[in-house]
Amino acid sequence: MLFGRDKKIKTDISVPGTTVLVGKAAEIKLLGLHEEGDSEIILFPQPSADPNDPLNWPSWRKHLHFGILFFFGLILAAASNFVGPIYTLLAEIYNVSLSQLNTGGALEFLFLAFSCLFCQPVAGKLGRRAVYLFSTLLTIISAVVFVGDKTYGGYLGYSILIGCAVGPIDSLIEVSITDIFFLHQHGKYIGIYSLTMGLGSAFGPFIAGYVTQNLGYLWCGYLLIIIAGGLLLVEAFLLEESVFKRTYESPELEDKLLEIVISNTSHVKSHTADIDPATKNNAVVELDSVSEPATIPRPKTYIELLRPFTITDTRFTPMTVVNTLKVLRYPAVLWCSIVYGIQICWLSLITVSESEFFMAPPYLFSANSVGLLSMAMVIGTVIGGAYTSCSDMVQLYFTRKNDGIFEPEFRLLMLPIPIFLNVVGLFMYGLGPYYGVHWIVGAIGIVFIAIALCCISGLSLNYVLECYPKQASATMTSVLFVRNLMGMVFTWVFQYWLDNVGVIGTTSMLAAFCLVINGSFIIIYLWGKNFRKYTQKWYENAE
Repeated sequence: MLFGRDKKIKTDISVPGTTVLVGKAAEIKLLGLHEEGDSEIILFPQPSADPNDPLNWPSWRKHLHFGILFFFGLILAAASNFVGPIYTLLAEIYNVSLSQLNTGGALEFLFLAFSCLFCQPVAGKLGRRAVYLFSTLLTIISAVVFVGDKTYGGYLGYSILIGCAVGPIDSLIEVSITDIFFLHQHGKYIGIYSLTMGLGSAFGPFIAGYVTQNLGYLWCGYLLIIIAGGLLLVEAFLLEESVFKRTYESPELEDKLLEIVISNTSHVKSHTADIDPATKNNAVVELDSVSEPATIPRPKTYIELLRPFTITDTRFTPMTVVNTLKVLRYPAVLWCSIVYGIQICWLSLITVSESEFFMAPPYLFSANSVGLLSMAMVIGTVIGGAYTSCSDMVQLYFTRKNDGIFEPEFRLLMLPIPIFLNVVGLFMYGLGPYYGVHWIVGAIGIVFIAIALCCISGLSLNYVLECYPKQASATMTSVLFVRNLMGMVFTWVFQYWLDNVGVIGTTSMLAAFCLVINGSFIIIYLWGKNFRKYTQKWYENAE
């Protein structure tokens, strides 16, 4: 029953995304399962014996890899969002209206959507490293176009190229996190990832305002060429490949999992006895375990690690891209796509409107003063990133209370606070400049929007990654494809919307959309596991 409250489903560990994360330390050791130090946390996925398995990398190696991805995301997020403080200036230089200039932002979102759609399958076939390197190179080329063709056409060309370039920061970094970190660590690193995206989106406009004021707007492009060029060199010599083929069959590991469940709670015994063979096989899928190889491979040499491509046996055809979108049948994926899509609209809102709002009376801000408003985004992003990173502790708390059984929905309990701040922030940012109150009101509104953007995006992405771990690449691709199409439409119509409805009407409508769409998490929290159970057959049959 899709919307029922069947008590049996509470202890059903065959459901996609449900697993056993906490057990008795002595029993975990007795069964030979890997655990976090001497704690009661079971490592998920269980690492293999292969020294090239990213889950087996030492801590310094994992953090070096993640650190490079942090700066990759930071730089490319800034590259795609720096035009906010110079928006009015660009309209004057290119002799176009703000609505025409918004076409560039809309094209960026459109090509970003298709970039997200293709970069996952390509990364699965050629390796993550190849996609990251090409993405950085394409960012440099986009900046060359921006400074080389000083026309409106050049700006549109830059928008198209940067849209293609930044796809991996949206859809691939999250998958790289699941490559190298365990389930109970995802909240922390997805939180830092959300922080990265927010900081890049904030520091880009902040720096662009000062650079334009002192050196001219073209130096925004020159600076991007220099920084992205340095990043490309670092990636070439230090960024390793993290793609690793895992198999999903281990009856022995499944039996150990069931023993942990039975030990954790006495009332599970009667239910686990009824688990049929198909259900047991899926329980193995959820552990994402790796069959031990007959012979342990040797560690790769440094030269081998520097290969730009890692050809895998993953099938890649035009239909691969189309089939990826099938995961939108899953309620969790569709919900996350819409929620994440509405969040990116707030970022687009600030980018295309802050110059219009704050360079006009009564504020009359200069370009660098508008850039300073991005510090409000920085403050909100840092707070939001810290809040999101705490979701691992929340998840473990509720997992222990649930007899060690992990459910992805536990993270959603952190959403009410950022949703409230999101609604309040939209009213403050929209109505503050309209009524000409002190600029700090609009700035605080940006802080609240940034907190919500970071928290809601991070928590919803984490949720969908944990619902369908075997299809992480497909779910991220689909979520980001829908999100960017929503961002494209919003950016394209925003100025017409604002001109025809007015600030009060636009702000009220956005706040209503925010409350209704984000507030729908209640449905997912109450019946999310039912939805996952309903989609179990699709998940098990997925390649």
